[in-house]
Amino acid sequence: MDISKLQEILSRDPEGFPRRAVINIFIKWLRKGYTSLLQDTEQFVSEVIQTAERDLDWEVRLGGLELVEVFFVQTFCRCGRPKCPYAPFSPEFTSSVCHNESLQVFCRAKLFGFLFRSLCDCDRPVGQKACDILLAIRSSFYPSNSLKDSQDPEEVGHGIAWLQRTLRQGSLAQTFPAGSSHEVDFQDPESMLLALGTIDLEELHDDLNKSSDHVEKSPQSLLQDILAAVGAAEDNEADCY
Repeated sequence: MDISKLQEILSRDPEGFPRRAVINIFIKWLRKGYTSLLQDTEQFVSEVIQTAERDLDWEVRLGGLELVEVFFVQTFCRCGRPKCPYAPFSPEFTSSVCHNESLQVFCRAKLFGFLFRSLCDCDRPVGQKACDILLAIRSSFYPSNSLKDSQDPEEVGHGIAWLQRTLRQGSLAQTFPAGSSHEVDFQDPESMLLALGTIDLEELHDDLNKSSDHVEKSPQSLLQDILAAVGAAEDNEADCY
């Protein structure tokens, strides 16, 4: 099937079911290696997750994160990393060229922006999945004992300190900075490596897994569910207020 046609369905179809079906097809294709037939798998993944991130259907956004997870695993596999990225950390791996290449690939594909913003998604399963993936990525770049000596966010620059504070407030998606001293470059490998080693992902993970419905049942989440059910969001926004 024509991939461009499927991408059009993902970005334009007013019904949630076809969009969810398309993202699941892309996940299966990537997992089975069919995307190797594409000229640029990295660009394909980047385009799909950018479309998924804007979707009002939380299951489509969750599917985008699952695509990221598969891409992350396969990228490390191509670099000679053990098949399971959760395997014990290898110092030899960090000293290899593949360590830097993998990080650059993730930045070029705009994975980190999607992951960090998803931590503050109004639907909790999306935030939980994003946090799990970030923890897995971090474990691939940092040995567990090195994190004990990681720097305080306030000491590593305004951008990372801002990111940590904003994630704690759960408002990254709403207060994403632009052109300020707090701006975080999610496509800069050095900044993202620093963020992975500095931000307390365990604390965020615990917060996301607390038995509370305040995230999933927030007004924003409810509004998104209504708009997704209606289909044509732009034509119906006024009716939801």
